[in-house]
Amino acid sequence: MQAALNGEVKTVHLPPENPANASVIRHKVAIVEDQRMVAEFFTFHCRDLGFEVVPWCGTCREGLASIREHRPDLVLLDISLPDGDGLELAKMLMADLPQMKILAISAHRDPWTMLQVQRLGLHGFVDKNEQCPGILTAAIKEVLAGRIYYTPIVNLSSATIRRDPKAFIRVLSDYETRILSMIGESKNDCEIGHILGISPATVQSRRRDIMSKLDIHATPKLIHYAIVNGLTRVEQLGSRRPI
Repeated sequence: MQAALNGEVKTVHLPPENPANASVIRHKVAIVEDQRMVAEFFTFHCRDLGFEVVPWCGTCREGLASIREHRPDLVLLDISLPDGDGLELAKMLMADLPQMKILAISAHRDPWTMLQVQRLGLHGFVDKNEQCPGILTAAIKEVLAGRIYYTPIVNLSSATIRRDPKAFIRVLSDYETRILSMIGESKNDCEIGHILGISPATVQSRRRDIMSKLDIHATPKLIHYAIVNGLTRVEQLGSRRPI
């Protein structure tokens, strides 16, 4: 670079650009997690990795508004949130912001949750029960690089379902599965009929079909089945509201 000084032209040597710094991308991360201690750990961990972290949110509604505002590159998403299902939130976000990556991090590892993770095409899933911070780092890096990262429980659960001839996913229709999830919430035939716009008698008939297909012949056992398989989550009974 040349500069004029007292009528003379001087050559000024600028320091060379650091190619490593020039190529660094500062990713923006959003965290949707209702447990404060866990959310703060995720925040500190992501900042240690050099990411910009927007203020964390503890509900589906807050998370949706914040993510639409900040448009992060990556969302660390808890599946079980106080005001709704994180999987439903993920579905909305993937439709709104298809370039954004979603890494689900949850203690839920039931067959229905694992199936939905794969059906929705989430970019990653980390099981809170068994994994260490190093696994979280690996998952974040893989997902941001455009690859899929699932901890082993996802594929293990899928294999278990494939081996079970009476697994709900194999014998029930999506409509019957929805009814079973409401049975798991202890809703009666009138309540289910009102939600679905069908008669209580039709619900009762569907209930019998479900029992026959699953070889379960008592409503309490059917409720237990729905909870164990993740179709109904105990902590959300009576608290589900639309996002």
